[in-house]
Amino acid sequence: MRSPKQKIATVLVAVLLAAPALYLGIQAFAIVNRPYRTETAIEYDMSDSLLADGYLVFDQVQVEGAGNLGYLVENGERVSAGTQVAEVYTDEAQARSRQQLEELNVQIDLLEKSENTGGTDVDMLLREQTNALYDLLDQIDSQQYSQITESANEYLLAANKMQIMTGQVNNFSAARAALEEQKAQAEAQLGQPAAINAPAGGYFISADSGDFLSYTAEQLDQMDPAALQAAIQQSEGVAPMAGAGKVVTSYTWRFYGVCTAQESEKFANVTEVNISFPGEAEKVLPATVESVEVNEEQGLAKFVIRCEYVGADVLSLSKAQAQIDFQSYEGIRIDARALHIVDGEKGVYVKYGNLARWRKINIIYQNDEYLLIEKGGKVGTDNEVRLFDEVIVEGTDLRDGKILS
Repeated sequence: MRSPKQKIATVLVAVLLAAPALYLGIQAFAIVNRPYRTETAIEYDMSDSLLADGYLVFDQVQVEGAGNLGYLVENGERVSAGTQVAEVYTDEAQARSRQQLEELNVQIDLLEKSENTGGTDVDMLLREQTNALYDLLDQIDSQQYSQITESANEYLLAANKMQIMTGQVNNFSAARAALEEQKAQAEAQLGQPAAINAPAGGYFISADSGDFLSYTAEQLDQMDPAALQAAIQQSEGVAPMAGAGKVVTSYTWRFYGVCTAQESEKFANVTEVNISFPGEAEKVLPATVESVEVNEEQGLAKFVIRCEYVGADVLSLSKAQAQIDFQSYEGIRIDARALHIVDGEKGVYVKYGNLARWRKINIIYQNDEYLLIEKGGKVGTDNEVRLFDEVIVEGTDLRDGKILS
């Protein structure tokens, strides 16, 4: 049985342990139930943008072919007329032989590069090896499995060079000889698969990488905005790519899009824009506005944008939603919910210490979510919010000088 002193000591220990948890709980409750919320004003670039569905039109020809295909060139790679782009396998064993042959070629090339350590030192090789290992772990963690092989090879290359540099091995001639022997066996098992050649010069896209648009630019030019909108909504003219794929014969392509008549006002006096395809081809590309056709009765507009950039991600598209960026603005970004109008003036409330202070703003651009104001704000001018101010985006009964609980 515990003595009274032991009981008192137990209670004191329990109180001491509970005090920090109680304090954190009170603070968390106060934060969660605080009647206001702030957001830091940060420097930001915003663009006047438009999202629109449409067709991507390329000068393209289909590549004939059928069966169990293996591709010998990468998507988006430039090929000449007659270049072999794929081959047809008679069975799975032949396909595996090609895959094995490609892997052996990579390993042989890796060993040849490993023996070239000129101009490097141990510290540099250690950094290369460490960086390659971190890249490999990051890709595994983020499930970027398509990039794992490349990073693994980079790590192996650095490790092999380290062995040469530190004298653990003199060369990799024995390993190369063994790989060359395996390569000869794989070539014998592969035999001579039927070849598929590019019918024209251009940029190759494999059949399993996207759809094919049968509409031509001439056919789309004849559609009014409503007809084009209906075709896009029904995905008319879009079908799985037949044969072995396609060759895009020109680096110039066009986007035929539809927007509302009101949205088309963004195109007024605009000739140059930027275009991207969120979630599919993220790179922002410079483009030229070729035409805008507005039909007031339909409340719609058809527009055509020309671009002269090609990449595998874009060339694989046939119908997509484009983001068209017009003028860009630089300034300080504020959540649109923070905006208040007091005595006819636009402004926000900023937290200084435990006080809410009214600050006027001069908006240079805004959308549904954010406002962009001029940089270099100064109290006493038409634009008083400064970089890194804590702007109150949610709060009740806000007024200048109010004490914030």
